[in-house]
Amino acid sequence: MSATSPITPDTHVTIRYALFEAVSPAESAADPAEEPITVSYVHGYGQVLPAIERALEGKAQGSHLSVTAEPEDAFGPHDEDGVFEIEKDGLDGAADLTAGEEVVATGPEGEVFMRIVEVRDETLLVDTNHPLAGKRVRFEVEILEVRPATDDEIEEAQAELDAHDDACGCGHDHSLVQLKKSPN
Repeated sequence: MSATSPITPDTHVTIRYALFEAVSPAESAADPAEEPITVSYVHGYGQVLPAIERALEGKAQGSHLSVTAEPEDAFGPHDEDGVFEIEKDGLDGAADLTAGEEVVATGPEGEVFMRIVEVRDETLLVDTNHPLAGKRVRFEVEILEVRPATDDEIEEAQAELDAHDDACGCGHDHSLVQLKKSPN
């Protein structure tokens, strides 16, 4: 596949993007919501957000584009069930946590990232929603590489797609086994 070959299903794509909150249809926040991220994926398997995957279809290596996405095509709506209280009793390090910190809870269904919304006397109010859930966002994307995906990459992408049938529709168990500060 040459540098001008388009992105189609079963191509391996490497992109770098910066993420911004889109304040209104005509404007966006001046500073990115996080540092630019480089990610590789197999196109057509839902490994990136739907808005990005649709926007990249047919584009070539070296392209730059701006993608604005509504919540349903980005980080989803803000789910009120994703905001809940957990008991501080028995959680190592809970006394040192402050509002705004990100932590990782490990439970029966794996890791869950959450932000501390409020520290209360006996509990923590936490939010498992992405910080940009329910918000319109803009991605500034640079396509770094496009090539045919290997059979192994396609097989792995299909396995990930099959495993994400219940992509945290808040059907997970909120009972925590371990709580640690997020590396970010």
